[in-house]
Amino acid sequence: MLMSKLESILKLKCPQCRKGNLFVKTGLFRYKKILLMHNNCPNCGLKYELEPGFWIGSLWTSYPIIVVIELPFLLCALIYPINILTLFLTMSLTMLLFYPLMLRLGRAIWIHIFISKNVNIKNKL
Repeated sequence: MLMSKLESILKLKCPQCRKGNLFVKTGLFRYKKILLMHNNCPNCGLKYELEPGFWIGSLWTSYPIIVVIELPFLLCALIYPINILTLFLTMSLTMLLFYPLMLRLGRAIWIHIFISKNVNIKNKL
């Protein structure tokens, strides 16, 4: 069964074979060694860092994730009278909680933008 691109992003899989893991430790919520990645896909051998500084661009894909996470708090503040300190602390705590998700998904989305699935590769798994 072929894995969809969205499923591949959410499972943090290689964009080319969609079987190898992008990160050494799997899962969206890892707080230790959040960005520890394989240099190459363990399944198809794709080099993940396409050029020096490649992952800096993933900040562009992480930003909308932050907005989606924090926007409900700002909308609630517009509707209900909330103390600014309470709002700030709640938003900060939420950001700390979702920090790994934002970083990992941002990188997965970024690499999937540049590399498409190759159906002709021979998978090791």
